Amino acid sequence: MPELELPARYEPLSGLGKGGGGEVWVVRDRHTDARLALKVLAEEASEREMAALVREAVALSGLEGLGVPRVVRFGRLPGSGRPFMLRELVEGESLEALIQRGGQSAFDALARAAEQLTVLHRAGLLHGDVKPANIIVEPDGRATLVDLGLAAPWRESGAPAEGLTPKYAAPELLEGGPLTVRAEVYALGVALDDAVRAAKKKLEPRLRRELSAVVGHATAEDPSARFPSADEFASALRRAAHLGGEPEPAADHAPWPVVGIERTSAQLLAAVDALSASAALAIEGPTGSGRTTLLRRVAWSLGIEGDQLLWIDESLKDDPAAIQAELRAHADGTGLTVLVDDADALDRRSVGALLSYALPARAS
Repeated sequence: MPELELPARYEPLSGLGKGGGGEVWVVRDRHTDARLALKVLAEEASEREMAALVREAVALSGLEGLGVPRVVRFGRLPGSGRPFMLRELVEGESLEALIQRGGQSAFDALARAAEQLTVLHRAGLLHGDVKPANIIVEPDGRATLVDLGLAAPWRESGAPAEGLTPKYAAPELLEGGPLTVRAEVYALGVALDDAVRAAKKKLEPRLRRELSAVVGHATAEDPSARFPSADEFASALRRAAHLGGEPEPAADHAPWPVVGIERTSAQLLAAVDALSASAALAIEGPTGSGRTTLLRRVAWSLGIEGDQLLWIDESLKDDPAAIQAELRAHADGTGLTVLVDDADALDRRSVGALLSYALPARAS
């Protein structure tokens, strides 16, 4: 990985993509052997690009298992100080690549993506940039939504659009209108039109007509004339394409955001900043109260500010050797903040590894 110094814990493996705003790499966690995706901004990244990276991390928080990848870490690279986000690696190919090959499998993948988008909507979030390039189709056929840098909270009246990909933007968005569920249905309709055009020579006339009818319904000029939800689009697509198999199973329950998280996380960050050397702060609350989500937000805030940070999550807490390796990577520990998710679950050896360094830890 030329001219890109990573935290010692991560080994660069291969590049996933590069653009004007930054690049994405596949890396290996040296402690867990897990393969992850590391998205790093360019050194000259704008405030808008920085805000998009933060927005993506925040949007992904708490939505694990609902069709989006989990954020593992957020911070700045050593040396260059470039902001980065580390998330679960989604293995597969983009829906865009699948469509370009002209196969009918793109229809099933798009239906699955629409069903996952429904789950995201029910969780109170609009994706903000629905397009084939932002849908990864895994080897088992599951569709995963990526790149939530333009995500916005769901509102009945819509939310301001943070950015647009013109081809997939509904007419009202191009005129300055709000981002809504029906605007995202429009983007699904354009993606379906892409797939129909690419597979045109392989489709029977009747099948092509039925699919084109779904496209027309989804991309109606008047938003009220479109499918009212992504799952209704998915159902119509499945019927028109005569798809076998079952739709993506719905989640047992939609995730609920931590009430007042912005204010609460800001207050917690201020309390952490106010701690003296070697002082500690505990977050208490029952299971499901949002402690981990709050701690992640604090970790991301400290990381993006460039603070020295040791984040001990489930991948490290039972591995004293890994904790010691991370401590060594932080030299003498001066100014180091240690964040421990569920500190009561640390075993004695892990606690000993921390205490042996006599760290001036500010939070735990």
